[in-house]
Amino acid sequence: MDDRTAPTAEAQVPDELTPSRASRHARRRRWWVWIIVALVLAALAVAGVSVAREFDRVRRAQARVDAASALLEKAEEGLLTVDEAVQTEISSEIATQAADALAVAETVKADALAAAAILDEAASDLPEESLALAEALRESAVARADMMAEAPVILEADRKAASAIAPADSALEEIKAAEEYITKAVAEFNKHTEAGVKQSTVNSTEAEKRLRAARSQIETATAAFPEADFSAFEEYIDAKIALAADSKEIDALWLAGKIEESNRRLDAYNKKDAEIVAMAKALPASIRDPIADAYETLTAGAREAYFDARERARQAGDRVAELREQQTE
Repeated sequence: MDDRTAPTAEAQVPDELTPSRASRHARRRRWWVWIIVALVLAALAVAGVSVAREFDRVRRAQARVDAASALLEKAEEGLLTVDEAVQTEISSEIATQAADALAVAETVKADALAAAAILDEAASDLPEESLALAEALRESAVARADMMAEAPVILEADRKAASAIAPADSALEEIKAAEEYITKAVAEFNKHTEAGVKQSTVNSTEAEKRLRAARSQIETATAAFPEADFSAFEEYIDAKIALAADSKEIDALWLAGKIEESNRRLDAYNKKDAEIVAMAKALPASIRDPIADAYETLTAGAREAYFDARERARQAGDRVAELREQQTE
């Protein structure tokens, strides 16, 4: 045998499978697993935060819708107060009601605009199924605000018209009383007696007093409603006052024995009286007509816009009720 050593029976183990190398390889794999797990957990955490944030946004948006709805409900009583005042027939008794409703209208308008603004803020964060209700609520809020924007024009005209009615009516009563005294004065003068002519002067004096009271009442009505044109009645009253003064002068001439001059003045008196009769025929049918005409001019546009907005508010309210009913089913 030669000197070479025989090979041993022990097999050679590959380097990569040696205990130390295998251990390191396993540790590396565990690190990768942990990294992957950590990344997955981080992703889940981020997703969870995102979901939580989205849920919170939706929750807060829904809360805004509820707040806007509550604001509109709170303003409902005031809205009805204003609406009743707007629709109440004008009379001398509604002046206070109209004035009170004016202040309420501003508050209701502010609440409606605030509700609309809240709903605008909430819209982008609401889920699809909640948008229809929010939109209906917003339409209701905007329509209510539009109503309250027009209401002050109507209510202010209501207040002024109501304040003018009583003095205008009083002026008419004074005119009627004056005309009765003038008729009596004519009848007494036509007796052509000293007592009759003296009584004619008494009646003409009382007629003049009543006419001046009527003129004062017309001025009060005009101050209450400056847009109302009472000029035709003022001219008529002034003409009647001048006629009463002429009547007293005629009486004085007759009592002084100046019959011929009295008769000449009487002819002029009769011509003036005929002119005044024609003037009376040209007067408006009612002393309230100047009030009604001014009211129509001032409020025609506002009333049309108000009732248009009122109908939109009604339709939106019906829609809100319908959607809420669907949600409860």
